[in-house]
Amino acid sequence: MEQSPRLSLSYVAPSQAQKHVTVNETFRRLDALVQGVVLSRTTTAEPGSPADGDAYILPSGASGAAWDIYAEHDLVAYQDGAWARIAPFEGLRLWVSDDDEFVAFDGAAWGAITGGSPETATKFGVNTIADATNKLAVKSDAVLFNHDDVTPGSGDCQVKINKDTAGDTGALLFQTGASGRAEFGLAGDDDFHVKVSADGAAWTEALIIDKDNGYVGLLGAPAAHLHIQDTDAALRLEDTAGSHLQLSDESASQAVISKTAASGQALIDFVPDPQDGTSNALFRFFRTTNTTGVARFDIHVGNNTAARNCSFAGNDDCFVCDASGDFGVGVNSPGAKLDIQGGGVLVGAPAGGDKGAGAINAEAVYDNNALLSCYVFDQFIDGVIDQAKWDARAPDRHVRATFEDIEDPETGLVSQREKTPARVEPRLHAPMRKFAARVGTPYDPLTLDGYAQHWKDKRHLSAMPNEAEFDPVNGQLTTGEWIQRLVETAEIQAVLIEELNARVKALSPKGQQ
Repeated sequence: MEQSPRLSLSYVAPSQAQKHVTVNETFRRLDALVQGVVLSRTTTAEPGSPADGDAYILPSGASGAAWDIYAEHDLVAYQDGAWARIAPFEGLRLWVSDDDEFVAFDGAAWGAITGGSPETATKFGVNTIADATNKLAVKSDAVLFNHDDVTPGSGDCQVKINKDTAGDTGALLFQTGASGRAEFGLAGDDDFHVKVSADGAAWTEALIIDKDNGYVGLLGAPAAHLHIQDTDAALRLEDTAGSHLQLSDESASQAVISKTAASGQALIDFVPDPQDGTSNALFRFFRTTNTTGVARFDIHVGNNTAARNCSFAGNDDCFVCDASGDFGVGVNSPGAKLDIQGGGVLVGAPAGGDKGAGAINAEAVYDNNALLSCYVFDQFIDGVIDQAKWDARAPDRHVRATFEDIEDPETGLVSQREKTPARVEPRLHAPMRKFAARVGTPYDPLTLDGYAQHWKDKRHLSAMPNEAEFDPVNGQLTTGEWIQRLVETAEIQAVLIEELNARVKALSPKGQQ
C-alpha cells in the first residue's frame, strides 16, 4: 500500500530516493485538509492570480486552464505555483469563507452543517437533550423568532404549524410541571379552539371559531355570530350588590336582557314588554313594579302607527320621535319636524324645503371669503388685479367623506363603508375672475358706458344674477354670494360716481365746484 486509506497520504517506501518529495507532498495535502478552509464554493472562473494556499470547492460549470479537467465537488488548492486536486470523500468538512459556514460532503454533494448531517438533522437540542418525540428541544428563559434582516427577507415572521389531516391536531400546548393547562389551535378539526384544563386530563372548550363563517362560540360550538352557552347566566357583569347586566333565557318573560327579580328596576328589556305583556317593545328601560308605563327610555313598535315612538323620561316626555319622523321636545305629539314646547321654538315646513323662506341653512351663511371684493378698487387705482393675492384669500374647500349602507346577503346585517374619502378641493376666487374678465370689454363695469350697456342689453347689473340664475325656492345663490355681489356692486358704483364727479368738475366753470 503506497497511500493511507482515508486521506490518501503518500507513504515513504524503504530505501526510497528523494524521500523529501513524498513527505512534502503529504504535508501539502495535510495543509489543505487539516482545519481546511476554502474561499468559496460558488466561484466558477479559475482565478488568474491566486495566492499560495488558496483553495476552492468546484461548483457545476467551473472552468479554466486547470479547472477544466477537474470534476464538480472537487477540492482544489493552489500550492507551489500549481493547482492540486483532492477528490472529496464522505465526511470531509471544510469552512467556506464567503458563506461563513461549515460544509460537509455526504458522498454525493456538499451541504451546510446544521446538526449531525449536511442540510438536515434528525434531532437538535439547545441546552437540553432532544429525543425521538421532541426532535427539537430548547431549554431557555425565552425563545426569539425574528424576521430575516440579513438576506434580507420580506420583513415578515411566521411560525407555521402544519398538520396532516383535519382530524389531527396542530396547536400550542401550555403546561405546568409537564401537565397541560391550556391549548389553542386546530385541535381535532379545522376550527380554531381555545381550551383549558385544571389537571391535564379533563379539558373544557372555552372558545371555538368556526372556520367556514367566523362565528364565535363560548363554551361550545357557535350557531350565531356570537353564541354563548351555559346553564347559568351566560354573561354577567357583577358586583357584591348583585347583577348589573345579565344575558339570560327566561321562558316566562322571554327577556334577552333583563333583571330576573320580581321587583326593582330592570336596566334593559326586549320583547315582549313585561309591564303589560301586550306591547312589542324593542328596547326599554323600565320599572317592573309600575304598570302605568313610566318609561325612562323606550323604543318600541306596536300594532298601530301611533305606538311607533321613541321617547325619553317619565309620564311627561322630554322628547318623542313619532312614526312620521316628527321630533318633539317637551310634547307628547309633535306637530312639526322639530317641535319645541314650553317656551321653546317651532320651525315649520318652508315651501322650498330646507332652502326656502323660513329655513335656516348653516352652509349658506358664509361662502369661501366671497365677501372679499376690494379687487374693484385695485383695478381702478392700480390698473391691474393681483389674481394670486385674491386666490390666496379663498380657502380650499374641505369635503367630508361619504358613507353607504351595505347589507350582508347571508345575515341581513347592515354595516357602513366609506363611499368617497374626505378630500380637499383647491379653490380660486371666482367673483374676482368674473369681474376681471369684463374689464376692457364693451361691458366694462368701471366705465359709465360699459356699465350702462350691460344692464341695457342683459337686463341686470353686472354683479347681480340674471333671471335664470335667480331661484328663491331652490336657493341657487347662498347668503354669502348675495352679500358679495351687493358689495361688488356698491364698489363699482362708487368708482362710477367718482368718474361722474370728474366729468362734472371738467364741465364746471373754472373755480366753481
